[in-house]
Amino acid sequence: LVDAHDRIIAVLGGVPHGSKGKEWQAVEAAAVKCHKSSTFTEAQKHGWRGDFASQTVGYSYGNGRRKPQNYKVSGRANQNAMQELLQNNVIRRISGFQNALFNTFCHKNYVEYRDTNEEIQRKQPELQANFKNTAFAATTFNLGPRSFSPPHMDPDNRASSWCADTNMGPFDPDKGGPLVLWDLGLIIRFPPGSTILFPSALITHSTIPIQAHETRYAMIQYSSGGLFRWRDNGF
Repeated sequence: LVDAHDRIIAVLGGVPHGSKGKEWQAVEAAAVKCHKSSTFTEAQKHGWRGDFASQTVGYSYGNGRRKPQNYKVSGRANQNAMQELLQNNVIRRISGFQNALFNTFCHKNYVEYRDTNEEIQRKQPELQANFKNTAFAATTFNLGPRSFSPPHMDPDNRASSWCADTNMGPFDPDKGGPLVLWDLGLIIRFPPGSTILFPSALITHSTIPIQAHETRYAMIQYSSGGLFRWRDNGF
């Protein structure tokens, strides 16, 4: 998607190779297993982004944190479930696909994200990167089982750049699950396995509900805007 000056403002990244076969079914199985192996607080099950279970890993700065800190995952069972999910080969491929799209279509921001992460992690080696080669500091897994959100923005995310959102099924994309970008007046078909990158801190967005018997999960990578302020202020 481009603006009136032909600048790219969002990318409909499509589906990575192999995502429609048996390998992609492993992604769905991993998300389901993580959901069943985890316990969630009421806030995690009924957050402001929607009534579905979610878990965030990685690190951030802001909202009362005095320095960049890891997101806390409470309980040994939840920690094990998230580590198993992060080590899943297909989840790692999704991260690589998201990063490749980011680097291809928004290279300058990608480099800034990557360099900022590397600099902060050198200063604070206790911070935990979710994946080996990622420019993003945090990952949220929407674990459903029916993940869809009302209109909202993500004010903690870096306003001048993108988040990367990959959804998972199974669900019929012709009967539910589209991404709505309200400020642009767009309803975008969003099939399972697809990735979209857009400025979630600037554009009001939502997802249309799927059918009652279906499931939808999502993996979103992003970085808090506070991390860049922390870097610019010289730590």
